[in-house]
Amino acid sequence: MTVWSDYVKPDDIDYDPSQITLNYPRKLIDTIAAWQFEKEPKVVVPPDVIDDPAQMVQPGYTPSAEQQKENTRAKAKERLLTWVWDDNRMHEKLLAAAKDRAITRTGVYARLHYDKRRGDIRIYWHPSTEVIPVYDEWDCDELKEVHFAAFLDEEQTRYWRLSYYLEWDEAAQNYDCKVEEWILDDRMQPVEQRTPRQSMGLDFIPVVQVPADKLTGSTEGFSELEKIIDISEEIDRKLSDFSDALKFEMFAITVLKNVDEDPKNPLKKSPAAIWNLGEGTPETGMPHAEKLDGGFQFKEAIEAYIDRMYRGMHDLIEVPLLNTADMKVGGLNDVALQQLYAMIISKTQRAWVVWQSRLQTLNEYILRYMKARQDHPRFKYDKEMLKQVDEYYDSEIVFNLPMPQDREALITLLGDELANGMESIKGAIARSGKENAEAKFYEIMEERNFMQRASDPYNTAEDETRIDEEIEEEEE
Repeated sequence: MTVWSDYVKPDDIDYDPSQITLNYPRKLIDTIAAWQFEKEPKVVVPPDVIDDPAQMVQPGYTPSAEQQKENTRAKAKERLLTWVWDDNRMHEKLLAAAKDRAITRTGVYARLHYDKRRGDIRIYWHPSTEVIPVYDEWDCDELKEVHFAAFLDEEQTRYWRLSYYLEWDEAAQNYDCKVEEWILDDRMQPVEQRTPRQSMGLDFIPVVQVPADKLTGSTEGFSELEKIIDISEEIDRKLSDFSDALKFEMFAITVLKNVDEDPKNPLKKSPAAIWNLGEGTPETGMPHAEKLDGGFQFKEAIEAYIDRMYRGMHDLIEVPLLNTADMKVGGLNDVALQQLYAMIISKTQRAWVVWQSRLQTLNEYILRYMKARQDHPRFKYDKEMLKQVDEYYDSEIVFNLPMPQDREALITLLGDELANGMESIKGAIARSGKENAEAKFYEIMEERNFMQRASDPYNTAEDETRIDEEIEEEEE
């Protein structure tokens, strides 16, 4: 649907009016999604700190058996989740899902499916137009039923429906998720039952909704597209009028006076055409041709009006309207960029609050789904790593803004925070953008210990070790 979808040409005009459609909202939606997921998000599972933090930063620190076990468990969770994310091309899918979330009121849905043929977990993303959710009466975030529906052919004669039901099993004293799949005809009558209603062996529905911005207790939120569609249509109308006015100015109406045009030899309408207007008579007067020129006096007014519309649209959707060519400045540092893009940065970080919690839930469902399918003969994931996964499924998603950073300023800031005790070494490594901050931390600590031993003139550590060995030999 566009502003011209229901347009009816007036009967009192003899030309076809211009119908310009810029589809400018699409550019803004793409920009919002790019700010959220242009840089690839990372899944990390930080281990719990079991050892004394004061001892962990001391030279020669060796993790205890419990801390080492926790580190291994966290790495196993992170490796399994990254495995699934990479197999499902999550970076690409999240970028597309962010666009779907921005244009709807109910957001976008992620559905987990275990492929019995390949033995892996698939993540399918669905727009809200394909999903019918049923929420709990007490909790608008708790799904009781979810129905996925879509036509399978362009003629819309085959209708696919996949349904999940979360039911309470009184005997097991636990929830049980059941699934059912049908193929219907164009009259919504059953044609084929692909999957009879049966238990999935899960105590949760493997579906996660990523909602749009909404108020407390609401099942529908606010569409980014709805905020700007009226202004966008007004811009399309004014640009179309502007185009027609420009045509009238460039190709003005020609007025012929006292001219009797010969139908067998009509006047040519082309550049450099030569007209024979005739000689005229005293009664009719001399033949004359002239252009009816309007003067095109409203150019500045229409341009100013359209500019105001653009600025209003950008303000409503919180995307800055910047023209760097008009900036009479040199290079911009990181702080200046933060100020220029403060509006879209704030909007992106608010969106990440929603994405963080929902992707964490999705990661939890992935690990729980793995445990429920680990006995399948084609299960492709590492079962030894899965055995290390406990009932604590917490994870974190690391997002990054798609803007250049002042590397020198960032390193200086991190160095000052480390020197003043305001940041840990591991935290500074993670903020600097280094991969695998924990491994890099241990690498730095090992190098520090080595350099400390090498710079010790008395070689105290080696002497103590040698003395201990001599004492043990004497005792033997």
